Amino acid sequence: MNKLPFNKISLASLSGLALAGCNPVNSGNGLPAFETPPNIVLIAIDDMNNWVGAWGGQAKTPNIDKLAAEGRMFSNAYCVAPASNPSRVAMLTGLRPETTGQFVNEGNFRDLPGGADMITLPQFLSSKGYYSVAAGKIFHHPRGNDETPRPFSDDLSWDYQWRGDVGTPGHNLFLNDDGYAKWLEGAEKDYVTGSYVNSGMVYMTRFGVWGAIPHHKEQCGDWKLASFGAGFVQQDHDKPFFLALGIFRPHSPQIVPQEFIDMYPLDEIELPELPDDDLDDVPDSARRNWSTPFVRLVKEKGQLAKAVQGYLASCSFADACVGQFMEALDKSKYRDNTIVILVTDHGFQLGHKDRWEKFSLWRQGTHTPMIIRLPGSIVKPGATNAATSLLDIYPTITELLGLEPPRKLDGTSLVPLLLNPSSKRETPAIITWERGSHSLVRDSWNYIHYHDGSEELYNHIIDPNEFKNLADDPQYREMMNELKGYKPEDYKPVLPPEAPADNPEQRQIDQ
Repeated sequence: MNKLPFNKISLASLSGLALAGCNPVNSGNGLPAFETPPNIVLIAIDDMNNWVGAWGGQAKTPNIDKLAAEGRMFSNAYCVAPASNPSRVAMLTGLRPETTGQFVNEGNFRDLPGGADMITLPQFLSSKGYYSVAAGKIFHHPRGNDETPRPFSDDLSWDYQWRGDVGTPGHNLFLNDDGYAKWLEGAEKDYVTGSYVNSGMVYMTRFGVWGAIPHHKEQCGDWKLASFGAGFVQQDHDKPFFLALGIFRPHSPQIVPQEFIDMYPLDEIELPELPDDDLDDVPDSARRNWSTPFVRLVKEKGQLAKAVQGYLASCSFADACVGQFMEALDKSKYRDNTIVILVTDHGFQLGHKDRWEKFSLWRQGTHTPMIIRLPGSIVKPGATNAATSLLDIYPTITELLGLEPPRKLDGTSLVPLLLNPSSKRETPAIITWERGSHSLVRDSWNYIHYHDGSEELYNHIIDPNEFKNLADDPQYREMMNELKGYKPEDYKPVLPPEAPADNPEQRQIDQ
């Protein structure tokens, strides 16, 4: 039986859905029916880019690599928005920002028109007889350690949320007396208190730190939440479960126990290629954002190698947390009746096109590792290069379980690609960043259309780092026009007349 407390939630908002046991059937999609409702595990890693070993990167991630080799590796998957809040809301509602209105990190989708009645994936599964449990950061914020869950953890979605910290301790060890990164040596003053105040730089100069902490991994929040997950799958449960584990590293600050820093000697690290002329062929509106001054400070202060070291070490720490949980799951009685899904919420840039973190429509900020492992030998392991999206997870789960989703979802089920990794997808993966600007990825092409009408086009086969913008080449105009036709219609909320217009320049960057 379930040994964790069951936080009863009201099902009045579930639009007439009846609480009933899940009864998966073979819906004619070619997959065999499950004998009993399968458990589902979602591992969501924050800010991990495509430097994962299985994706050809230099990060040492043996546990994620093993999972990729055992399931379907979606090597060309993308976020829905290159920021945590809109990305996670889209994945867990199955709805685009143009549907929910959640475009940026600020704000709670529940407070937007229609948001209170949206049925998230854990809510839906709970209504069908699943026990929905979260630990760590699944929505924009983790539950936290306080008596009351943090609002951005969307406690309404869960039957139970683990109470604890995420990430790693020791952030204060890297800060000066004013709370800014020591390595800046006071250079932050021009951006946080000086003539040019940049709200994003206030965040980056506090959290843009990297290095070793004096703590052991067992003292870290991410390790503890993975331990919670490991203990959970060793218990007896009287109903199928949906267990979501949200690992915070490699999210900033990139600080981890010494053993992970030691895995990456500075003289052995491969630094990202950052051509001085990389922005010469991109539209003026895309040449800088709030993080551009931070990139220049990183270079001026000789911190790039240390930053890359910290990021890689953080990826390896996150991988170790994954390994701790997966070892427990694979030794449990649930091993052969559990669907495992591993995703990251978006990519991460370390100087690419003068950007730090995410918040762009380029591949380095939007490309996300994604893996689905089904029980037993239902699906043969292998990779697919079809362009896919985190938006596709909700409809994939409903199809695998033979359930009708609570409403029309914006994503496309991945079941055809689970059956055949060579299946053709006509609809591109669509990424939105700031209203009206989109990246449309299909096969090896990334077409970017900004709200001001400017464009970029990249071919990932010959130019995986997106150094050469092909948008002005007339031979690609027909394809670009076709991809442009997939742009979603803009969100049209019912707002009071006095509501302020969306102004990206005034936003605070929220971790």
